[in-house]
Amino acid sequence: MNKKWWTVAAFLVLGGCGPHYTLPNFETNEIEKVVSSGRSPQGCIENLKDDAKDLKVDVRLTDVQHQPSSGPISWIYANTYICTGKVVTAHS
Repeated sequence: MNKKWWTVAAFLVLGGCGPHYTLPNFETNEIEKVVSSGRSPQGCIENLKDDAKDLKVDVRLTDVQHQPSSGPISWIYANTYICTGKVVTAHS
C-alpha cells in the first residue's frame, strides 16, 4: 500500500503540467469557463483550444496571466502561463 501511494504521489507531482480544468455555471450545471496552461502565451492559447475541442465547446479567450514559479523544484512547474476562456457554444 505504501509503495502504491508513493507511485501515485510521484505521478501527480512530476506529471502535473499545471491547471487544466473547467468552472461550472451552478445555475445551469454546464461548463462556463475552461482554464488551461502553457509555457508561452501562444502555447497556452493552443492548449485552451485543444481542451475546448476535447470538451466539445467553443470558447472565447478572456484572460492570459503569467504565473511566476519559485522554490527548489520550480522547474517541475514550467507551465507558467494560465489562460481562461468563456464557453460561448456547446456541441452535442
